[in-house]
Parts: sequence; C-alpha cells; structure tokens
Amino acid sequence: MSKLKEKFGKYFEFKNTISGMSYFLRGLATILFAIPIGIFMGIGIVTMAANVLVGTLLILLGCLFIIPMIWFSLATTYKRINSFFPKQATLLTILTFLWSGIGEVFNPNSGVQPGDTFVNPASSPMYLVIIIVGLIWSLYLLFGNSKVKKHIG
Repeated sequence: MSKLKEKFGKYFEFKNTISGMSYFLRGLATILFAIPIGIFMGIGIVTMAANVLVGTLLILLGCLFIIPMIWFSLATTYKRINSFFPKQATLLTILTFLWSGIGEVFNPNSGVQPGDTFVNPASSPMYLVIIIVGLIWSLYLLFGNSKVKKHIG
C-alpha cells in the first residue's frame, strides 16, 4: 500500500503546483475514472432484474468511484490555481467548483427527459454569462503562464 501511495499519492495531494499541460492531461485522465463507474453501474442496472441486492451493491460500488474522481479533480484544480494564486488557492478552488454547480442550476436543459423539447441555451442570458465566465477562467488556467519555473505536483 505504501508503494501505491508513493507512486500515485502526489496526484491526490493538495500541495505544490502543476503546469497547464499537466492540468490538461490530468483533465483527460479524469475520464479514466468514468470507465469503472460506467461498468459497475451498467452491470448493476442490468442485474437489478434478476437480483436486486447484487444490482444495488454494484451500483453503490460504481458510486464509490465517484469519490476519488472528485478528489483527483479537486486536487488537480487546486494545484493549477496554486501556481497562479498561492495565498487564495483554497478559496478559488472551492469557488471554481461552486461556479460549475451554479452553471448547472441555470442550465435551461438541466433535468430534461428524453422526448422533451431542447431549449436553446442562448435563450437564458444568465446561463450564457455564467458559462462564458467559467470558460474564460478555464482557458486562463489552461493557457496562462504562472511565475513558477519548476512545477513539482
């Protein structure tokens, strides 16, 4: 277990900094967490017809993979923000994730069921403002040049 922590622990720690390229690559690596989530939840849903207990356990196991995925994503965002704003990294990381949640609240298509009509997101000016500000912030984190010369994270 200590070898595993030594090799992969740095990806889940809230310290040090990362470059924009590492930020991008770690964002792509977050997709890897979706694979076991999808597999366990898919098999769980299919198994529900035959055995509710096994199906429920598989779905819960799939949901457990969400925890390290969010932790990894938070740590990655913290490290990138830390390279720009070391004193406010914690606050800005929290605000970044809250901003994403606010964007979903104002999304006119949030909670749309199959067969419902699609609402043009441009019809909601508040949603557009939230998305544009979030996009600018994301692009700044991705392409911005920090003063840190050697990233350790």
